Amino acid sequence: MAEPEVQDQNSPAVVSVMTTEHFALQTARSAGIAEVNGRAGFYLAAVSSGLVALAFIGQLSRLGTAFYVFGLAVLPTLAFVGVTAFERALRNGMEDFQLAGRINRIRQFYFDAAPQVARYLPPPGPDIPASTYSPSWYQFLTIAGALAVVNSVLIGGVLGLAVQAGTGTLAASAAAGVIISGGALAAHLIRQREIWRAAARPPASSPTGAAGR
Repeated sequence: MAEPEVQDQNSPAVVSVMTTEHFALQTARSAGIAEVNGRAGFYLAAVSSGLVALAFIGQLSRLGTAFYVFGLAVLPTLAFVGVTAFERALRNGMEDFQLAGRINRIRQFYFDAAPQVARYLPPPGPDIPASTYSPSWYQFLTIAGALAVVNSVLIGGVLGLAVQAGTGTLAASAAAGVIISGGALAAHLIRQREIWRAAARPPASSPTGAAGR
């Protein structure tokens, strides 16, 4: 069987393959971003509707048993949807990070194949840029970070409402809600940092990973 012919990097076939791959990767990034935006929008709309319904139930029942039953049924459901939306936003962010690195390698090919474009285009950066949050509040600028705050408030509200239903003490329910909200927010942010550190870690098969060993 004859060996496949090795194409020069400037041949039309190679350029066509690289541009097609570039387009496919960019399409995948766009699809991921659209999915995250859709999930976040659906979740926030559900939270808004649920809180409005809870307020109506509270007025009609005068904060009676129906209010607590409805709240303890709806708020945990919303919190579950929020946690899944947060996790998917993290996963999509990691996938987008990896896709951006692959696109960057294709841009490096463009610069190697046609060095004259360096005069007109910014040069490609590292394949796996450092993923750091400096200052640390930058974590809240991501969609996952915003979802983490909403999730934490909801989770704290669920526990606070449960304590209020059981004890009838406002101080105890408020304290429980604040403590649980803070713990939930810390857990969300720790999870976000773990995912991004894993995404920034070079794979063993990549040139960057091989050079670092």
